[in-house]
Amino acid sequence: MKTDQKSVPPENAVSETESLGIWWRDARGGQEQAHGSARLAAVRQQVLPALERWLRRGLASGLFAVEAEPTPLVVMAWTVGPAQLMLIRPVGEDDDALTRFLATVPFATAVLGHFLASPHDAISVVDRAGRLCYISPTHERWLGLRPGEALGRPANEVIPNSRMAEVVSSGIAEIGHPYSADGVATRIVSRIPIHADGAVVGVVGRTLFKGPEVVQRMYREVSRLQSEVARYQRTLGVIAPEPESLARLVGHSAPMQALKKEIRLVAELDVPVLILGESGVGKELVAQALHDLSPRREQQLVSLNLAALPASLLESELFGYAPGSFTGGHKQGRIGKFELADRSTVFLDEVGDIPADIQVKLLRVLEDHQVERLGAHRSRKVDFRLVAATHHKMDELVAAGRFRLDLFYRLAGVTLHVPSLSERLEDIPELLTRFVQQFCARNRWEVPELHAELAPFLAQQAWPGNVRQLRQRIEEALVFSAGQALERRHFERHGAGRPARAQAPALARAVLADSQPTMAQVMQRAARQAVEDLGGNKQKAARALGISRSHLYRLLG
Repeated sequence: MKTDQKSVPPENAVSETESLGIWWRDARGGQEQAHGSARLAAVRQQVLPALERWLRRGLASGLFAVEAEPTPLVVMAWTVGPAQLMLIRPVGEDDDALTRFLATVPFATAVLGHFLASPHDAISVVDRAGRLCYISPTHERWLGLRPGEALGRPANEVIPNSRMAEVVSSGIAEIGHPYSADGVATRIVSRIPIHADGAVVGVVGRTLFKGPEVVQRMYREVSRLQSEVARYQRTLGVIAPEPESLARLVGHSAPMQALKKEIRLVAELDVPVLILGESGVGKELVAQALHDLSPRREQQLVSLNLAALPASLLESELFGYAPGSFTGGHKQGRIGKFELADRSTVFLDEVGDIPADIQVKLLRVLEDHQVERLGAHRSRKVDFRLVAATHHKMDELVAAGRFRLDLFYRLAGVTLHVPSLSERLEDIPELLTRFVQQFCARNRWEVPELHAELAPFLAQQAWPGNVRQLRQRIEEALVFSAGQALERRHFERHGAGRPARAQAPALARAVLADSQPTMAQVMQRAARQAVEDLGGNKQKAARALGISRSHLYRLLG
């Protein structure tokens, strides 16, 4: 056999071994060419026997490893008619895990082949657009597909209830989830995002088929344990410390105590909630508390103010849009609020302002929990809990034909009423203290003295903007007090001062009868109450009050 190669001096053998090698042979003419590390006789002596074993398998191309000395090698081989070509690559410490695996495990390709063609597992791979670029033969047979038929198609068109596109969007792995068909879990599914250069480039899905009866037993056991945990949570809920979000609903008046009790009862139930109340009463705080006390609290609350967006944008914000739906949109489309709220809670504020045409689509989503993006041709199943709020009187909107009655019934599985400030004037001392403490904490001020006349004075005023307006007026007064004791005169810049309701002075005096002549007792009472509500956790109490822990300790004495 004629070989076109040069001998390699011994002193250059090590450096040659660490370089790439290319080897070519024409079996008909007996010609052979070698370059790089393939020129070394020691390399050829170790590689060629492995090549002959590979050739006997009759494959047109393949990848195999050679346990060579001093450096392991990975070989890519091709046969083209009577010719054979090899690309020989040495493996070093800087190579990635896959290359080292291929080089150090003699049967590495058999291991990879097992995972890709196992009769017990179905493997599928999608690209960043959610289109299938690989699907294993096992998965094709299970889905009734011809080989290669599904390649290039969106995964959710091929695989029932596929969530691979959602994992592409979120970048969050889903490991060991039960896969249900007709309400019975028969598979275990994992979906793993693949990252490159800091971005998700695809997702690998793996479905476990072996032993569906084992999966069903496990699913039943998990369901039983979840039911027990829910029962224990209901039992312990009576004595559990108040969560931080519920502690932000300041006030211990009878209306506020009733509201907090209703929130606790409703939060853990998977029913839609409609929060009613005037502007500025804190409906968004109620929504957050409902979410934080629900089984969905591990996921973030997804919120959207429907009155803050023009109708032209509202639909895409709610439902999302597919790629190429309209000029100026993201090339890859955009996920809507309902899909973002999958396994979480979606809060629609000012739902009474939603346009009539979008009311129809919203009703459809609430009826079957199926969301169809703008420009898309398929809907997606989404698991969300809806909380909505409005300052409108919904019965009047329905009577006027501005709001659909069937949509109202879908929204109002349970209604909660947030009392206006005029319904709970006795909470003003606590609100005053809380807002002063939070303002001073944000601006690193010492908390000023609060004159005893302040709370009775504020209780005499009308508050059409409710708690939001009260907070604004208190913070404005603090600004102009310039760090001095906060007095009534700091609130009279806008001409306030006359009683707004006849009963207010008497009520305010009764409220503060036990806290004269200063607000010190009120501040201490608020601090102690916050600590008690949060189960003795002083760090959470300080955060809920908006003050430092050292300030909290001073108030507690």
